[in-house]
Amino acid sequence: MNPDTTYSLPIAKYPAVRLAALFIMGILLAHKIEVSSQLSTAIFGGILLLFSLNELYLKRKISIVLPKVATVLFFILVVGIGFIRTKIEQGKGLKAVEQLLSVSPWQEITLAGQVQEITENSRGKTRLNITTTAIEFESGLTVEDKFKTRVLWDIGDEISMGDYIKIQATIIPISGKRNPHSFDYKQYLASKGMYSQVRADSLMERTSSTKIISWLMLREKALKLINHNFDEETAPIAKALLLGYKNELEGETKAAFARAGLSHIMAVSGLHVGLVVAPFWLVIPYFWTRKYGTHIGLAILIGILFFYAGITGFSASVLRASVMAVALTYGKLFSKRGDSINLTAVAALTILLFNPNQLFEIGFQLSFAAVLIILLIMPVIQAKLPYWLRVRWYSTPLMVMIISIVVQFGLYPLQVYYFGEVSLISPLANALFVPLLGVVVPLSLLSIFISILSPSVGFIVNYPTLLFLKTLHNFVNFTSTLDWAWMKSSLSSNLFFGFWLALVFTIASWRSTKVRYKWLSVTLCMIIVMQIEGIYTKLTPPKMVVIVFDVGQGDANLITTPNKKHILIDAGIWSPSTNSGEQVLLPYFKSVGINKLDAVILTHPHADHIGGIVSLLDGIEIETIYNSGYKYDSNLYKTYLEKAEEKGVEVRSVLKGEILEIDPAVLFLVMGPDESEHGSDPNQHSIILNVIYGENKFLFTGDAGKEQELRLVKQYGNFLNTDFLKVGHHGSRTSSDSYFLQHVTPQISTVSLADKNRFKHPHQEAIRRLAESGTNLYFTSRDKGLVFESDGVVITQKMWQ
Repeated sequence: MNPDTTYSLPIAKYPAVRLAALFIMGILLAHKIEVSSQLSTAIFGGILLLFSLNELYLKRKISIVLPKVATVLFFILVVGIGFIRTKIEQGKGLKAVEQLLSVSPWQEITLAGQVQEITENSRGKTRLNITTTAIEFESGLTVEDKFKTRVLWDIGDEISMGDYIKIQATIIPISGKRNPHSFDYKQYLASKGMYSQVRADSLMERTSSTKIISWLMLREKALKLINHNFDEETAPIAKALLLGYKNELEGETKAAFARAGLSHIMAVSGLHVGLVVAPFWLVIPYFWTRKYGTHIGLAILIGILFFYAGITGFSASVLRASVMAVALTYGKLFSKRGDSINLTAVAALTILLFNPNQLFEIGFQLSFAAVLIILLIMPVIQAKLPYWLRVRWYSTPLMVMIISIVVQFGLYPLQVYYFGEVSLISPLANALFVPLLGVVVPLSLLSIFISILSPSVGFIVNYPTLLFLKTLHNFVNFTSTLDWAWMKSSLSSNLFFGFWLALVFTIASWRSTKVRYKWLSVTLCMIIVMQIEGIYTKLTPPKMVVIVFDVGQGDANLITTPNKKHILIDAGIWSPSTNSGEQVLLPYFKSVGINKLDAVILTHPHADHIGGIVSLLDGIEIETIYNSGYKYDSNLYKTYLEKAEEKGVEVRSVLKGEILEIDPAVLFLVMGPDESEHGSDPNQHSIILNVIYGENKFLFTGDAGKEQELRLVKQYGNFLNTDFLKVGHHGSRTSSDSYFLQHVTPQISTVSLADKNRFKHPHQEAIRRLAESGTNLYFTSRDKGLVFESDGVVITQKMWQ
């Protein structure tokens, strides 16, 4: 039989896919177009009226054109629904008390509420998510209202989920994205319904929940039983695997699972919901034979999933996967298995109707993309596999490996875009461990319930899972050390997403010649467009990029030259709770695909300038470190020198007059320190670097004060004239002297500092002198991270927010 008559990939076959695509288009437009809700509602009402009149006319007369008009209007209506639904979500205002909290930073309050979740951040600090019931402000104003709040719990008192607490607290402002490609903490909290944050100063009252049973109690009990059934090494993994509780996982463990391609089993989602539902699927034929059996079966399934969602904390990933599971099981119960793609689209549409912002969640994108990739490509691959291969004993692990390869292939652009890494050992890892999860997860969940009645029996039942997780843990730790097991990668252009999508549809339609060649043509067109973009980029004059990172009360600046050399000037701050290397610099380098720093210039050895260097030495390849040669008595200074020697990284001291040969297109001229003027202050021995690209000059002064500025003027005079000045010493009074600024005359000046700092920077006198010079002044405390581009003639600020 001609395959063209038996298989096709027509869009008309999937009406839910069309609806979901149009709805998503409306969501995207709502985020791009600024329009009042009144105007958008009026436009939508007008289109709805036209559609209704068109339908009424069609009932009376036959027309060739009007049905097509009706179709177009219907499509516009679906887009409009997505647009308006998103605008409604965007327009949801904060409660009055939340607004009051947002405009009252650092005020002391008394807060009462119930603990809903206990988490830990990357530095091991405890964080509570609570439902606040009452707040009393310093003024005596008391507000009783329910809303969610994040509590920074650094006071050490023991707390449990479900507890009712009353605390003395301080309102802490929530920081959004401070640097390009950084984690948006404010958006993250908002996605969880939290718009306020406080720091607990003291615990006034603590009362355990009096409810006989609650979801919080069940979840807390399950976590304690997992501690009983597993050891210290495997318990954090088991909590993530079974309940999606990842708060106890260390960063190194998360990275190891990601590089092994097994991080998906650590996030309770489609895989886990599927394992929970799997036993139910085995008895579906029983429901087919009973009156109302299919309806009863669907109700039982919903009950199972609701209970599992409850003990996992009703996380978005579990609810998302549950909707998908209900949709797919509905298809199996009611003999609609051929509509899996349609039902997946129904699940996506349902989720987006409730919360359009889910579209921008990484979990939503990865989970639905993975399901669609499997549904589109696996039928093509299975049709090519010989029958004898499908019935052999090794068919199951083989299919898992094939599915893993297919998913890795399909999700490649998203993985690279979000994580900058791709696992190469993933197919083997999934083939070895995923098939066993079908036994391990149900068995371990069963052992939790048995442990309630008999802890010893529960431990015995769970023992195979304990051995499984020990083996799994050892495997991922081993593979994460293999250089070939994973690779770093980056996307050259966002057009790559369009090319990849066209390629996926080309493969999916391979059995239909007619459809296949249409998608193949689209794929080739995307390749041509990307090539044209590449040629245009090459013809565009090369630019140098300067990034002034917001690292708080410290300095860190990155120069990317036209020849893609990366030079970091200072490495931010270090304190027991803050490390610019781990928290700002390495995440940025990873997100943009920077795998090597060609030079790191540490202007002087204070901790607010070398703070992140040890983490950088561990986390990224560094060609050479340049320092001022000033010997400094600090553990951090000594540690970075020892670490550099251990890593084989050259450390060179520089003096004025030297030229750093890093990129022939850019001149890196060292103007300080002066060998004859050491002094006892490391600030006065800062490296002064003049970076010249074309007609543009950039002057980086470290923490140089008036003495060093005066020396620079005497030795270099008008040669100091620059376009861009990194203001010395965070805008302190002892820097930015008027005499110095008269010779420097910068068009742009940047001050790197924290909003609240004990030095009371910037000083009014320094700011006055800078303002009088006529420079355009930027502060990282106010303006966040700054990005500037130079084509050798003009320097322009590049907006990233």
